[in-house]
Amino acid sequence: MTVFFLPRGGLFLDRDGVVNVDRGYVHRPDQIDFIPGVFDLGRAAMRLNLPIMIITNQAGIARGLYTTQQLSDLMAWMVARFAHEGVAIARVEHSPWFPPGLTPPDGRPLLTEWVRDSWWRKPGAGMLHRAAQAVGVDPAQSVLIGDREGDIAAGREAGVRATIQFVPGTPSPALDLIPDTLPDPDPDYGADYRCRRHEETVEILERLYG
Repeated sequence: MTVFFLPRGGLFLDRDGVVNVDRGYVHRPDQIDFIPGVFDLGRAAMRLNLPIMIITNQAGIARGLYTTQQLSDLMAWMVARFAHEGVAIARVEHSPWFPPGLTPPDGRPLLTEWVRDSWWRKPGAGMLHRAAQAVGVDPAQSVLIGDREGDIAAGREAGVRATIQFVPGTPSPALDLIPDTLPDPDPDYGADYRCRRHEETVEILERLYG
């Protein structure tokens, strides 16, 4: 089946590490600390007529750490918080799948119904394509912002106009982060741009679409 996209771009955002501090498998509002500047980024995207789509791997579901309903409730709360800041989130896509070749770091048994290789999990581009089709944007005219190698790979596979690697620096140990979930503090995943602050991501969007 051939899919035709409308000739406009959008903004794909990874969640943990881009929208909120990555504490590792967060699933309640009290675990959320929004990264400084993310609401300004959202308002900039809206000024530039770029629909915002959150694209997030959520293997914590497969690991039994939280349920799909808990995730849905959290994302509804997050969307409402963005709306309160004057930012509309056009779409949220999540992937609950856990790759069968990986071993859970804590040895917790997996929920077998969620264990399989899937294009709908980054670095696959399935979630990006589904969100783009639902919202009516062209991936080739869109930008993706992510902090992990899989985010950047998914953006490249989807053929986005530009990828931005967000590298906010080493998280504070005071945040009680789960070590196995943390990215390298200063990686380079070959994105088109690398930024440490959302002021920089706003500047890139304005340069590309202003």
